[in-house]
Amino acid sequence: MTVDTRLPTDALDADYMKATRLYLNTIAHWPHEIFGPRTMRTRLFSIYHRIMLTSCVCIMISEIILARYNSETHDLFYMGQDYLNILIMFVMIARSTLILQKKYRTLIHTFVTKFHLEKFKNASEFAAQEHRWITKICRAVTIVMLIQCLIGPVMFNVVPIYQTYQAGMFNTRQHRPLNSTFTHSVNYFFILDQYKDMPGYITVFILNLYISYICAALFCGLDLLIYIMVFHIMGHINILVNRMKTFPRPKKDDEFSPEHFEQYNEEASKILKDLIKYDVLIKDSLDNTSGTFGLQLCICLFYHQVSGCICLLEISPMTPEALGRYIPLTIIMYNQLIQMSIIFELIASKSDSIPDEVYGLPWELMDARNRRTVLVFLRNAQRGKALKAGGLVPVGVITMSSIIKNSLSYFIILKTLGSN
Repeated sequence: MTVDTRLPTDALDADYMKATRLYLNTIAHWPHEIFGPRTMRTRLFSIYHRIMLTSCVCIMISEIILARYNSETHDLFYMGQDYLNILIMFVMIARSTLILQKKYRTLIHTFVTKFHLEKFKNASEFAAQEHRWITKICRAVTIVMLIQCLIGPVMFNVVPIYQTYQAGMFNTRQHRPLNSTFTHSVNYFFILDQYKDMPGYITVFILNLYISYICAALFCGLDLLIYIMVFHIMGHINILVNRMKTFPRPKKDDEFSPEHFEQYNEEASKILKDLIKYDVLIKDSLDNTSGTFGLQLCICLFYHQVSGCICLLEISPMTPEALGRYIPLTIIMYNQLIQMSIIFELIASKSDSIPDEVYGLPWELMDARNRRTVLVFLRNAQRGKALKAGGLVPVGVITMSSIIKNSLSYFIILKTLGSN
């Protein structure tokens, strides 16, 4: 298979890659320095990332102190929002450290320069067709994820604004209810005393809006990057399967001719070596992706497990306030879990067809040397390909269903204990 060796900027010229790069720039998670010399721009991004990471750590510490402060006077239902915010900040801090890891920067560079389907589209007509198809999918997913990133912060902050309006807190100071405070999406211990005046409310609201966007970008932006890589892995698997389906076979008249038999096996040997190298390329890319994002996926699954239980517990009173505040958050959370699981399941389902295609090669028409090569190829192909959380748990539909079932079970237990 011939690979396009042009400059890496060719892959970055795709519109969805431009959008993803711009998207990750807002959270300083695109590794500019690995694609070129260090400039003032890269230094500014580095400073911005350190400020963002420090802010997230400080906010999480404030939320933990506030939760400890409120636990003495409030029940679990009231504390649900604080616990959810702590979980979200924990995931944010974990994801914010990715750009500091060399393997993350190397993975993006390798993907852009060596694995992107832009480098393989001229190998065959099917490869060009697969490149066009994957480009359409990546473009659609990019649009969906960007919309989710914009809608998420709005939905997270609009309910507290409405609750504050309903409580009459936007009236003048003389007409506000006594002993009442503004409602925020995220509460902070170190500015607790400022909640009773309008300047303090505006300050906290702007801070929450920014933190909400950073959270959405860290969730959706990095998920989008993983999805794009997964779709390209899927495209490479389709190309590999197609090459095995179109493996050349000798004509019936020449099948037992010694001259043509030797010539055919020389050609088959070269193609088999190329197929094995291509399969190793796919496997290495999948392993590198799992190694880079494995811990983050593990943390994400833990977050969905715990936050799903808390959201269900907060919705259980079925009051308008609880429904308005937690139904949107629950929908967004489960939507993220479901779409992540389904997309990752595609890799496992696609890779399951590779052993059958290897066995379907015309090995019965080959000599002993090529048959041994096919046998080695078959043994390697039978090792399943899947993205794993923490290098152990395959992420897919089965994992998703287990998380949802466990969240329901824990919710029922906590609900029962609360009733008693």
